[in-house]
Amino acid sequence: MYTAIAIYGTDSILPEKALFLGRAFFRYVNLPITNTGYYKYLSNGDHEGDHEIINVSVDELENKINNKNATSFRLYSEKKGCSPWLASFGYTTNDFGGFFHLDAQYPNKLQSYDEIIDFIEELSNTVNLTYGIVYSCDKMNKAFYYAAGNNLANIYPYENSSLFKKDTPGRYHGQESYKKNKLRMAYPLNIMNENHLLIDVNGLALREWILEDKNHGTLEKLSNGAWLWKIESSIIDSVNKYLGDCGVLISWKNSPTKIAPRKIP
Repeated sequence: MYTAIAIYGTDSILPEKALFLGRAFFRYVNLPITNTGYYKYLSNGDHEGDHEIINVSVDELENKINNKNATSFRLYSEKKGCSPWLASFGYTTNDFGGFFHLDAQYPNKLQSYDEIIDFIEELSNTVNLTYGIVYSCDKMNKAFYYAAGNNLANIYPYENSSLFKKDTPGRYHGQESYKKNKLRMAYPLNIMNENHLLIDVNGLALREWILEDKNHGTLEKLSNGAWLWKIESSIIDSVNKYLGDCGVLISWKNSPTKIAPRKIP
């Protein structure tokens, strides 16, 4: 299994800071950085906006960033037999057809979130976090594509990832409702701001709804006004169904499949 994190609303995070955070990520998951790449427009591409990834060493990437010659980039930990890589950390801006976000993926055989929680705490101590999610899936490709809503990658059977994609800026000119008054879906770990905690859930603020019942997960305060909502795997389907029916989730789709035996009041 692979665990991944995606952080949205990173407009204020400069490439220099993102590189610092990327290096920290690999320290927390105890993997080496074996390669890096930055995005560059093609001067003679077939279409406007065509680009490629230029592979360089970490030191060369840092030099490119410091000299304002690189913005969007990716750090890799590669291993023979692992495709497309063993782990990665990416910083995406609104260039090259993308939108501002951070994403990272790594192998997590024990399915423990301890390392990624430590990394989240480092993030919240270093930058202002607007919204983020942590999720797991069986394939690295899916974990990678899911972060930006690409390739119709879904984590849940009751999810339509294209609805999230349409909410993002860039080519879709979306409203970015995930920054304030909506959630993409409910995940094992959810990084939220104060505005999210005021989302209406059947007459209750989301903060009140979470705190009123242990079957709604637990809420922990991070630094710089951010919060971490933890949801156990045994209740995550029920939480998604309830919030989806309330209109809180961007990617929710009704499913005829019975997803949980327990109904949350």
